[in-house]
Amino acid sequence: MKKKFLLFIAVLTFSNVIAQSSTEFGKIALSVIMPENVDGLDFSQLSKLETKITQIVSNSGMAASGYNNNFVIYPKFAIYETNVVEGGMENITVVTCELSMFIKQVDNNILFSTISKQLKGSGKTKSIALTNAISKIPTNDKDFQLFIETGKSKIVAYYDSKCTDIIARSESLAKMQDYEQALGLLMSVPEEVGCYSKVQEKSIEIYKAYQNQKCISQLQEAKVEIAANNYNSALNILSQIDPSTSCFKESQTLIQNTATKVDQEEKKQWEFQMKEYNDNVALQKLRINAIKEVAVAYYNSKPNTLNYNYIIK
Repeated sequence: MKKKFLLFIAVLTFSNVIAQSSTEFGKIALSVIMPENVDGLDFSQLSKLETKITQIVSNSGMAASGYNNNFVIYPKFAIYETNVVEGGMENITVVTCELSMFIKQVDNNILFSTISKQLKGSGKTKSIALTNAISKIPTNDKDFQLFIETGKSKIVAYYDSKCTDIIARSESLAKMQDYEQALGLLMSVPEEVGCYSKVQEKSIEIYKAYQNQKCISQLQEAKVEIAANNYNSALNILSQIDPSTSCFKESQTLIQNTATKVDQEEKKQWEFQMKEYNDNVALQKLRINAIKEVAVAYYNSKPNTLNYNYIIK
């Protein structure tokens, strides 16, 4: 007995809610986007398929999640043949399937890389045969690695071509005092891109302007905490004030006075941190880390819902 039919991907909304981390910045990240339902696959099979795709991405040295979901990898799964082979004590069902994967930028609908692989599975039932086919997906396959590397190379080339526009856009946002979005945009540029050093320079420039705007309110917050005898909280707030700001001198005076009201161990910690402000290399690292945290907060504040139909159109 032989049947031919196509299994179509369902059109559903998928919400990819991720706990973001500043360590993701500077890396090209691919979010694995799956539909909630696929006709012919049960939840367990769909979950196994997602796990396989995630392993393929991870094995290529790229994060399987992204801070803004701008670059995604998504599958299409088709069943071409279902055969029931008679023999022995029981019949065996054999399925022939095809897994296709695509790497795309969501915002501009640009397709960077594609691949298709034929799969076969067998079992007592069609469901078991499908599970068997999915389990055979070779996550270390060289073709899959090339597919990911091709996508990565084209993403880097894309950012190379758009770098001047990204920097110009961040400057416009900063002029409108939308510092969080400006820093988030700059931090989306991967380290491999040729203009990355220029992006870092611009991000530090915008961060200084952002800090200068915030420092007055930070001083007020710290003074409220000091009045409530919450000295460690006050020191945490004051330590966030950048040396380039107009408030820095006053913040240092407050830190010196407040540090006398905490124990010796904590006092040493704050004194060490203040020394870092006098070390240009250490100060730049502190600024970059702070910029990444601002970008994390910006992207985590945005809705993170993608429509699968929109992605595959």
